[in-house]
Amino acid sequence: MPDDSIHLRQPAFDRPASKASPGSPSLADVPVPEELLLVAQSYWPEPAGSAPMMTDLATAFAAAGAETTVLTARPNYPGNTVYDGYADGTQDSKTVDGVLIERLHTIPPAGGGMKARLIHEGVLHAGFAAARARGRVGRHAAVLSLCPSILSVAVADRFKAPGGRHVAIVHDIQSGLAGALGMGGKAAVKAIRAMERRALNRADAIVVLSEPMRGVLEELGVTKPIHVIPPHVDADAVYPLPRPDQPPTALYSGAFARKQGLEQVLDMAGYLAALMPQARVRLRGQGGLEEELKSRARAMGLGNVIFEPLAPKDQLNEAMAEGDVHLVPQRPEGAAFAMPGKAVTILASGRPFVSTCLPGSALAALEAQVGAFLCTPPEEPRAMAEAVAALLSDPARATAMGRRGRAWVEANATRAVALDRYARLLLGEAA
Repeated sequence: MPDDSIHLRQPAFDRPASKASPGSPSLADVPVPEELLLVAQSYWPEPAGSAPMMTDLATAFAAAGAETTVLTARPNYPGNTVYDGYADGTQDSKTVDGVLIERLHTIPPAGGGMKARLIHEGVLHAGFAAARARGRVGRHAAVLSLCPSILSVAVADRFKAPGGRHVAIVHDIQSGLAGALGMGGKAAVKAIRAMERRALNRADAIVVLSEPMRGVLEELGVTKPIHVIPPHVDADAVYPLPRPDQPPTALYSGAFARKQGLEQVLDMAGYLAALMPQARVRLRGQGGLEEELKSRARAMGLGNVIFEPLAPKDQLNEAMAEGDVHLVPQRPEGAAFAMPGKAVTILASGRPFVSTCLPGSALAALEAQVGAFLCTPPEEPRAMAEAVAALLSDPARATAMGRRGRAWVEANATRAVALDRYARLLLGEAA
């Protein structure tokens, strides 16, 4: 290892004057429905999970001229309490960035188990149904629903006007994740599968984030048209910055939840300490496993691991630049049932990442297509550490990968590109 490896010098990126690729639509150019309702359990100001992407989508529709309403929960993710200032209901109806946000009471899931999640989702979606019955939120000609809760998809049909269009976006296939992660038992998984099949086949069109997810839904018995639209990012807000003056840094940012498989990141940090003693591993986030992870890191004596809170949204771009290499761990059992949206945000920031994934998974396919990150086998922390160390010690390679990732985002995953494709589906056109 060269003596100056602690003083990595990545070539600075120039922020392009126009970050959209030639021929890409701008928000103002996209025909959109006159009005839109988005039904989703997570939304701004939640900083992780599906909330950032759905917030970007809703505000993009509003900026393009659609009268946009979001029906969602009082914010609570990725923690287990409702955020300060929201629990009393005084912010349950509020317009932010041109989007009318209607919030409902919920009971955040403490502990992350199946029972807690069912209570959370059941209470929330009963409130959604009541909001329709009482006229608080009326029918709309264009409705988008978001699943990591299939209940959002099921209840969204009540809000579709006669002759309207309902497009269901599937970020997580709940039955697959529940079965893979051992949540709820076989009877519960079977019931969720039946609910997914019934609810999705009532939508007019379905969007998934990857080809493997399309295959899972087809095997489930979903017969409605399924379209693949990758996660998107506000590429004007997240763009490449020069690295700060700091030790070589591997960064995880997101929820501390079971499906991420963060235990393997701690094991990786142990191997990385031997390979590259000057490197740091920053775990930035919160969630049900936070104390468990901190306790395990202390027991392992991991002096190179730093725990931090998630960065505020207005500091996201600078926070992304603090990772020379980002980390996208996954539990291998659930990789076919979800696509981590954080991967696209990392690519937009011009940084490479190291992911744990199996051949044939969504991330493995993306890696082969783009060449902007490295995949290592799940539950092999030494291999992950070696990949991280290889990128940390070769800034020119990391920078080249970052440029490829940024170029792919500009062509495939900006707000305008996603808006155009979703708007076409809602208007009954091909995406």
